[in-house]
Amino acid sequence: MNLDTFTRVKIAEFAIDEGMRYGGVNNMMAVAQVLRNRVFQGWGDWLEVMQTAPAKRGNAYTPQVPNLRTGNVRTFLNRVDEIYLSEISEDLTGGALFYVDPALPIQPWFQTQILNCADEHPRTAHIGPVFFFK
Repeated sequence: MNLDTFTRVKIAEFAIDEGMRYGGVNNMMAVAQVLRNRVFQGWGDWLEVMQTAPAKRGNAYTPQVPNLRTGNVRTFLNRVDEIYLSEISEDLTGGALFYVDPALPIQPWFQTQILNCADEHPRTAHIGPVFFFK
């Protein structure tokens, strides 16, 4: 295994875990695209962005083990390379850097730094139950 493969695995793992909580393939894709947007915005390289991703979650929740044998997961896995290699022209999130499901418990930092600062962090998309913000 090389570093690129390891990085793609970490992207897939995080996006599947997060996205399955919120819905199907589009939610997994959107989470991965948020990670890509963070790389493009200079938050660090892919590994740095992946290391800080759990701390940037908008929702608080109990960890769970996702079912990796679903058709949604398989479809998403076939598209991870597109996101990593920037081959997708359409960004479902509108360039978002953050996301949250407002129906779930929200992290206090997210409420004060993102939701309460709508001028600095406008909403860019709505996919399933999740709102995306710049």
